[in-house]
Amino acid sequence: MLQSIYIKNYVLIEQLDIDFNQHMTVFTGETGAGKSITIGALSLAMGARGDTAVIGAFGDVCEVVASFDISDHLNVKKWLEQHEFQQDELIIRRTLNKQGRSQLWINGSPTPAHLVKDLGRYLVQIHGQHDQIKLLQSATQRQILDRSGDYDNLLQQIADTTEELKRLDADRLALQQAGSLSAEQQQLLDYQYQELHELDLKKGEYEQLHQDLLHVSHAQDIQQACQQSIHDLDESDHSVRQVLAQHISQLKHLKGFDASQVCQMLDEALINVQEAIQYLSDYASEIDHDPQQQSTIEQRLEQISHIARKQNTQAEQLLDHQQQLAEQLNRHQHQSEQQAALDKKSHELRQQYNKLCQQLTQARQTAAKQLAASISHLIQQLGLPEAQLTIQVNPTDFNEDSKPLSHGLDHIEFMIAINRGQTPQPLRKTASGGELSRICLAIEVVGQNQDNSCFVFDEVDTGIGGATASQVGAIMRKLSEQHQVFAVTHLPQVAGQAHDHILVSKSSDESQGLTRSAIQHLNREQRIQELARMAGGETITETTLAQAEEFLKTG
Repeated sequence: MLQSIYIKNYVLIEQLDIDFNQHMTVFTGETGAGKSITIGALSLAMGARGDTAVIGAFGDVCEVVASFDISDHLNVKKWLEQHEFQQDELIIRRTLNKQGRSQLWINGSPTPAHLVKDLGRYLVQIHGQHDQIKLLQSATQRQILDRSGDYDNLLQQIADTTEELKRLDADRLALQQAGSLSAEQQQLLDYQYQELHELDLKKGEYEQLHQDLLHVSHAQDIQQACQQSIHDLDESDHSVRQVLAQHISQLKHLKGFDASQVCQMLDEALINVQEAIQYLSDYASEIDHDPQQQSTIEQRLEQISHIARKQNTQAEQLLDHQQQLAEQLNRHQHQSEQQAALDKKSHELRQQYNKLCQQLTQARQTAAKQLAASISHLIQQLGLPEAQLTIQVNPTDFNEDSKPLSHGLDHIEFMIAINRGQTPQPLRKTASGGELSRICLAIEVVGQNQDNSCFVFDEVDTGIGGATASQVGAIMRKLSEQHQVFAVTHLPQVAGQAHDHILVSKSSDESQGLTRSAIQHLNREQRIQELARMAGGETITETTLAQAEEFLKTG
């Protein structure tokens, strides 16, 4: 359940920290007071798109912190464990600045918005007047039906088969494109590949040839330098080796001075000089200054560069180019065989997909009868005693040219007959505003996601009143026995059913030119005054007060 929410600099709220009841809470207030602001702030915390227009006039950053009690919410704890979050509490924090930069945290850890939204489906389900439009859409109706049915595994199989068919179709298209070579194109590719085959270029050969050419072209200079170094180090009258040996001998026989440490260093230097002499001698003896070898290397490099220019590629990439040519020719050569194999597999998968969809249609039709009966029963309690809702599940034809859909082939349509003897019509084509509000409320309550711990109804009771309004309030209160319920309402019949009543008001500060919203938990006497205002307007009489008490007693 939502324990509390902290709001700072959001629309008309300067700063607010409010705790909530675990059952049913209503927000009321005069028109324009900002009854839905708290709901909007909660939506922001749940990862809704952040619009800088919601930032208030009290600072440059707005902030919302929602705290939840998840002690009995196993699905939420499991989600937190899977995503490696702390599990003994749940605090979601959201900030938004005027530059549009938004940040979200779960239990103090920075979190992407899509993860917060994913978690939010277990926590809060918000229904507003605009959701009635969504409920008229076939896709939303399908989701409600599927949520009520017991065929999740079948839906997953269809989704997996759809993805496999999409990958297969992509492979078929790629194969067709790869194999669609004209005779001239194939002849050119054959010629280019044969030319590279005859070149017989080895991996790393081009780079090694450049190194070899550098070595051969400077062989004489290298040899002369080595010989000169050997002469200076070992062969001259005052060679480095001879000079070092003399100094070592002199120092060792020097009286009155311990030269052992110096002699050790010079001995090491003499050893390094002798090793350097040997290395230079060995290297110089292996140097072969062969003009013919240089010419051979240069010719091979020119051969490689010439073919690279002809085939419009870099010499370093010739081997990759040869591999690509081979693959392209191979795809073309075996295109008909591969195409036949892919076509066969596609046909088999489509048959499997169609069979799964037929099973899904049957499962949906069974679930549709049960769901429609439950919704109809609730609609009848909401002042439409003869209304009957039916759910049509109409499968569409599927053939080799049809596009597979991850949710199956069924078109789902919620149909309603308001009065006895009427022919059911699509929900989107019938019902008045008040009737539609009641029908949608019934659909939302019956088709609720049982994973949610909190339900929010934002003025979904628009267009109704009287006994029907009392029924709406009673249904929300009954729902609150198992779930936390919030309702923004203008109906005293609904507000009287709540366990907790919050009044939203606004005031203007002319000195600062600012308008603020304030929120207040009402006690019993204050609730009676507010219910009387809601029932009778600004003028509160004994009659409206008595009526308000009746609303409260009913709740």
